[in-house]
Amino acid sequence: MVVIATPHSTHLPLALEAAAAGKHVYLEKPMALDVAECDQIIDACAKSGVLLTVAKQTRHMEMSMRAKQYIDEGRIGEILFLRPMSVTPGAGIINVPQTWPNDPREGDAFLDWGAHACDAIRWFSGAEPVRVYADYENFTGTTPESPTALVQIRLSSKAIAQIVLCYEIGPSGLGTRRNNQYQIVGTEGSIFWDLDRVELVTGDRDEHVWELPSWTLPDFKPRDPRRIGNTARQLDNFIAAVRSGTVPDITGVDGRAAIEMTQAARLSAQTGRAVNLPLSV
Repeated sequence: MVVIATPHSTHLPLALEAAAAGKHVYLEKPMALDVAECDQIIDACAKSGVLLTVAKQTRHMEMSMRAKQYIDEGRIGEILFLRPMSVTPGAGIINVPQTWPNDPREGDAFLDWGAHACDAIRWFSGAEPVRVYADYENFTGTTPESPTALVQIRLSSKAIAQIVLCYEIGPSGLGTRRNNQYQIVGTEGSIFWDLDRVELVTGDRDEHVWELPSWTLPDFKPRDPRRIGNTARQLDNFIAAVRSGTVPDITGVDGRAAIEMTQAARLSAQTGRAVNLPLSV
């Protein structure tokens, strides 16, 4: 197995090399810069008979898994809308030109973080995107490109998702100040979750709160076991799939779907028009 955790623009050539060498591929998000690159990776892995997975950390957080459990149990009924939000004062990359995420060759800010949110929307809802509308902005002249994005997505289930990404928020932050905040509203209740807390409110207004000690506030702890566990759980699944010759829970198709959504958002922001999915590629 090869784990590819390099800048976005290198994912395609490295994945092609790994597949040609007969190695199973664990590829960091975003899968690639666009769907054409994703298709090349998927085809190369299929022709070489190797497995492919794309890192989807959001599916493996304690809080997101608990939220998904509530949804699957029918606790909030049919999903009406979802709002993933990442609002951080720079995320450690604003105005630091030498860092690779600020290189225009690596794509815009929504490609980077939006790949998380787009995948999570499909995972939580069990539906596919059919239309995307987006507005991008740079209010403060910061880098990377388009550090603010509001993206609305219509799903095949008729639910609506709105992703809020902003790296231009002041030091006070917004909401719980964590860079993952999700509101999921259904016909019989709602769920809010961030990196440390899940709140379930049901139709009769009963509220259930589950919370763990924070690894993000007041200081970000990159080596905290809880954070490492987000990746370890998917690696365990992929290793098991490699050993058994079965399909991993997350495939290249999932990685491609998220990239198609981010590509549609970029096109919408450029044209000022809604973009229907699937894209014509």
